[in-house]
Amino acid sequence: MLFRFYCDESHDSTNEKKVAGSPTFEPKSYVVGGFFGNQKTWEKVELRWRRKNSLEGVERFHAAHLNAGTWEYDDWTKARRIRYSKEMLRILKDQRNNLHGVSCGLYVDAYRRIISPEGQVKMGHPYLVCFKAVVAMIAKQMDDGGFSAEDTFAVIIDRGEFAADAVKVFYGMKNDPKFRYRHRLEICSPEDSKCIIGLQPADFVAYETFKLIHGKRNGTIQIRKALATMFGTTGFMGCLFDDDTLNRLKRGIDDATCIPDGMVVIPDMVPQ
Repeated sequence: MLFRFYCDESHDSTNEKKVAGSPTFEPKSYVVGGFFGNQKTWEKVELRWRRKNSLEGVERFHAAHLNAGTWEYDDWTKARRIRYSKEMLRILKDQRNNLHGVSCGLYVDAYRRIISPEGQVKMGHPYLVCFKAVVAMIAKQMDDGGFSAEDTFAVIIDRGEFAADAVKVFYGMKNDPKFRYRHRLEICSPEDSKCIIGLQPADFVAYETFKLIHGKRNGTIQIRKALATMFGTTGFMGCLFDDDTLNRLKRGIDDATCIPDGMVVIPDMVPQ
């Protein structure tokens, strides 16, 4: 059976105007996350999700804009935004354990400080570190039990800055004899989230995970209600490249031999 993992990325941004000659802005936190399920489950989600967006006159669900009340939601009351969010999340929760959230976060400053420049070449851009981790997490979980030997999964990513690089590293993993779970990987395809419904719930997971790990860095560790309400009905699995994790991995990364962007690391996974 072919499963599908729709994933998106989220990171902090800056509102400061770029001054000529100033350093390029780099986010403090990166997250790649999304939902994994079989075709039958996704068909159920897509039907209801598309219908609800149509009724609301919304082209696509966008978590950050919904939270801020901007863009397509700029004339919505807070009550309407909350109601819409709850109804969309209900579609996901109704799938119960047929749908699984998977995400990985990375603290960029810790990565730059702890991992050597040579190690960063092996690991790649922070986005790619997270992307490879979520793909490897899913492949490993499929191999660990509950799936047949023939089951594989496709990865559908939102078109964006890193799409081409993500596709390249995906097929690098699939064709690498040293990656023991490579037989689980099928295809990787960039798509438009306005057309591909599965990318819209992925946006929710990436955004909420980002808010969680970025808030933790700033002393706020409370899981936001939108995400917390899904625990107990929908399976979640996540990992984080924080200071402790990167320090623990540092020696192995430095000692490893691989091509640029070729190192795949799966940090400790935390189920919810």
